[in-house]
Amino acid sequence: MLRESVERWLLEDYARDGALLPTYGDYCFANVPDTLRALRGLTADRPLPDDVFSGVDTDVERVVCVLLDGFGYAHWKRDHADHPFLASLTEAGPVTPLTSTYPSETAAAMTTFTSGLQPIEHAVLGWWQYLPELDRVIQTLPFATLDDEPLSETDRFGRTDLFPPRSIHEEIADSGTAVSLVRPVEIAESDVEDGIDRRPHRNAAEMALSIRQALESGAEFVYAYSPVLDGVAHESGTESERYAAQLASVTAALDRELHGKLDPTLAEETLVVVTADHGQVDTDPRGNVDLQELPIWDHLRRDGEGEPIPPVGGPRNVRFHVRDGHLDRLHGVLDTHLDAHPFTREEALSLGLFGDRDPHPEFDERCGELVCVPGEGSAWWTDEELELVGMHGGLSPEEMLVPFAAARLDRLSP
Repeated sequence: MLRESVERWLLEDYARDGALLPTYGDYCFANVPDTLRALRGLTADRPLPDDVFSGVDTDVERVVCVLLDGFGYAHWKRDHADHPFLASLTEAGPVTPLTSTYPSETAAAMTTFTSGLQPIEHAVLGWWQYLPELDRVIQTLPFATLDDEPLSETDRFGRTDLFPPRSIHEEIADSGTAVSLVRPVEIAESDVEDGIDRRPHRNAAEMALSIRQALESGAEFVYAYSPVLDGVAHESGTESERYAAQLASVTAALDRELHGKLDPTLAEETLVVVTADHGQVDTDPRGNVDLQELPIWDHLRRDGEGEPIPPVGGPRNVRFHVRDGHLDRLHGVLDTHLDAHPFTREEALSLGLFGDRDPHPEFDERCGELVCVPGEGSAWWTDEELELVGMHGGLSPEEMLVPFAAARLDRLSP
């Protein structure tokens, strides 16, 4: 059941001039980690509202959480009827729209998912981030330099200084639950998670197979992550045949393994949750704005070598480290050249964009002084990003709304 009433409420109560604000207090992706904790009997400070499981028996032996990177609620609504697995989930249980975090971007939202901390608490605010501790801009998730070189771990700064050291997967495993992680080979070993079964996959078929085999091997909590929809949307957009083909591949594999091949007894004991970290909005690369061509650079703070700190975040979540006394001037430049919503850091905090809890000690420095959310298109300073079609990170409903579907596997349609 598509919960259109929740969608209408979110759009009516949290929309501002075409921007949809995150709802950290209730229907928000940031509360999925506590929901998973609660499903496994752990203490949870702020799970999602109970009605996300309306009509679904959650007293089960096993929980499977499948996260489809970039598969927003708008595209679930558009495409679910054409894919048996999505159609069955929509019929068997509620599909509730949640707002993503801000930014609606993988680096921020997935750090929230794995840690249970809001962006304001973990201060990982985009793929590109200036770190005052290193006096440089890095790529966060790969923990790499701008030239794609792995960032050296030092006594002064390492991965655990950027990312929260403990994951919800470890917390669940520590409670005595048998946990399996099904993730792409590129990131399967990226976290230090002792005592957890890892099952790397190379494609959708291997991911779905690994979920089934993990359940058959006794796993009580399975987390599976697929990045393929996000990747193909970046390159070709969400209206493309490539996107449709990848969605068909992912959902058919899940249908085959979890619906067609899983032992009925296991299916009766298993709750499946399907969600996403953010949605996507298609842009026209010809209309994306090259920040290198705008008169912004004299207004940016300098690093230790006297060079401007480039914009950080991402093309739909652009943040600026601004020189003292230049904030109004930079604000004026952006108003003149961009269709965008500029917020000072203080305005963004007052709106609760990054969360409603106490900030990370380095939040102000990592955030910068000015936050710019493009209304249409994207704005960035490297050619590779300007050439992308599907984008995210901003505050449009397409980017901000994500699905949270829940059903018992034995209730899926035959």
